[in-house]
Amino acid sequence: MDFPGAPPTPLFIHTFTRWGAVRDVSGIIGSISPVSLTWPVANTAFYVPVWLQWPYNVERVFWINGSSVTSANTDFGIYNSDGTRIYSTGSIAQVGVSAFQYTTPSPDFILSPGRYYFALACSSITANRGTTGSVAGSTARLRLSGFLQEASALPLPATMTPVAVTNPCMPLCGVTRTTTGF
Repeated sequence: MDFPGAPPTPLFIHTFTRWGAVRDVSGIIGSISPVSLTWPVANTAFYVPVWLQWPYNVERVFWINGSSVTSANTDFGIYNSDGTRIYSTGSIAQVGVSAFQYTTPSPDFILSPGRYYFALACSSITANRGTTGSVAGSTARLRLSGFLQEASALPLPATMTPVAVTNPCMPLCGVTRTTTGF
């Protein structure tokens, strides 16, 4: 009799999946869906905890842009649990209205099982992003779920020096193991 192998790794992992802390917050305050909202504070990075159970080959990274595209720049990054940056897109122009924006790391890389922070920073408060809105008491809930933020963090720093969240923001961003589409 054959035993089943390990389950396949997910096609993508982002902050709204069960491996991201946004799911923890939704369990506390109910259903959370991404909407188009302005970035709370220009040049501020938001760090969302993510947990991986298996090695994950990162072929592309992504975030979702909102309904208004301005002349804004974004930086997506991945940090280890000690706050050291593993990867960053660098500050790049926002492109595409109400759409996912992808960047391909070169070379691709593997994240080992463990805890990480997915970080997203934006240069402008007039640029919209796929995020969730402010919900009564959500700042405290984000703090309990491990969300962090850092001012003047565009481009993302080599080592994060975050503080407790003071501006509710739950960005939708993540990684995928495919080179095209989802």
